[in-house]
Amino acid sequence: MLTSKNKEKIYIKCIESVKSTSKSNKLKFISKLLFESFDSWIFCGFYFQENDKLLVSEYSANKIPCSPIEFNGVCGTAILKNKILNIEDVNTFQGHIVCDNDSKSELCIPFDIDDIKFVLDVDSNIYNAFCDIDEKYLVKIIKEI
Repeated sequence: MLTSKNKEKIYIKCIESVKSTSKSNKLKFISKLLFESFDSWIFCGFYFQENDKLLVSEYSANKIPCSPIEFNGVCGTAILKNKILNIEDVNTFQGHIVCDNDSKSELCIPFDIDDIKFVLDVDSNIYNAFCDIDEKYLVKIIKEI
């Protein structure tokens, strides 16, 4: 597992890349950049709300994601509560939507773009993969969208 210092270095490089990109589709750029930067991540993508469902937007993953999904999973709960959810073990989250059996932990960060509700969804193949450092830097990256 990455040390805190190494994790921060990766995020700082990612933020610099996001700030310097002129790409019009930053969601696609961010999901690919982050996914390729962390070996244990098996999904990094964005879902957005359309009526009573969440639809996948841009993503990078080992497997095709579930879409559309209901609001009972981690992503939907993060949006409904407007709260960052860091789930150390997805098997303990009631209502967890299994899109990839290799997913062990999940981090979801809700945000808005032009009054549309989005969530950054990151899954890892190891338990307890995410910490305050991930939350801090992913929020900074989202602010660059």
